[in-house]
Amino acid sequence: MPVADIAYMVYDHVDLQEAERFFQDFGLKVAYRSETEIGFRPSLERGYCYVARKADKPALVAIGMRMTSLEALEAVAQFPEASAVEPITDRPGGGHRVRLHSPDGLPFELTYGIEALPPLEHRKALHINTGNHKVRHGEFQRPDFEPATVLRLGHVALLTKDFPANFEWLQSRLGMQPTDIIFDGTHDQKVGAFLHCGRCPSEWTDHHTLALFPSDTPRVHHCSFEVEDIDSEFIGNKWMQKQGWRPLWGIGRHVFGSQIFDYWFDPAGNVVEHFTDGDLIRPGTPETYHQANETSLYMWGPPIEAENFVEAAAKHG
Repeated sequence: MPVADIAYMVYDHVDLQEAERFFQDFGLKVAYRSETEIGFRPSLERGYCYVARKADKPALVAIGMRMTSLEALEAVAQFPEASAVEPITDRPGGGHRVRLHSPDGLPFELTYGIEALPPLEHRKALHINTGNHKVRHGEFQRPDFEPATVLRLGHVALLTKDFPANFEWLQSRLGMQPTDIIFDGTHDQKVGAFLHCGRCPSEWTDHHTLALFPSDTPRVHHCSFEVEDIDSEFIGNKWMQKQGWRPLWGIGRHVFGSQIFDYWFDPAGNVVEHFTDGDLIRPGTPETYHQANETSLYMWGPPIEAENFVEAAAKHG
């Protein structure tokens, strides 16, 4: 029952106005709004990728994943923990969904047929002159000081109190396939995994669309949005600082997935990430095992302890 890609995140926020200000500074655009809900979109041809709902307290509402076909969605509906296939009538864009919860109780919405919005104009990637390969002649690099343009929602990282059960569930229910597995001592002592979408082997896919790591409280650690290039990421970082938003960690480069990262807290305490320059793999690429150690978290960037990074995310999910 393969998932094609991540589609959206839905969160409850106490202050919708503050959430809107944050996510526009972060680089998303408003797709629709009502008195109780704001849907945000990226610049590529996609549907809404983040939904903020008005509520009395912050909470995770749903992790939306896009299925490869309506038949795949109907197959998911046969699992005992799944709802029936239902039309999506509470948000613009139509489509159908199946609701189900992971063994940890995290809410998923598997979808198909949500209408994509037309792409928005945005700055293209800068042409980079490397030491041995010059591609820019008489052309100057002077990008505007503005929010980083978010191109798409790229992945979500989950924390679990039962790694084996949830690791198996992501594969059996969503068709996810492990790319890299982190172990402690022996291969059967798994303490982390990065999983990619198990769609057509002829199509390249992100190194990971879901990541899974142990914690005492099951929740989303962060959701991650792709920007155009490293200049967009650095300029976006300076923009966020100027607006007074609270950083978590960055800018740096990860080991697994190779992304250049920059993490921020939203007004509710949730963690969101800008990333660029991530790895691509073929679906079905055999997994690789790696011994857990402090050097596996990042190649370069501000120093941080892995435990502090993991436990930084809000625990209201």
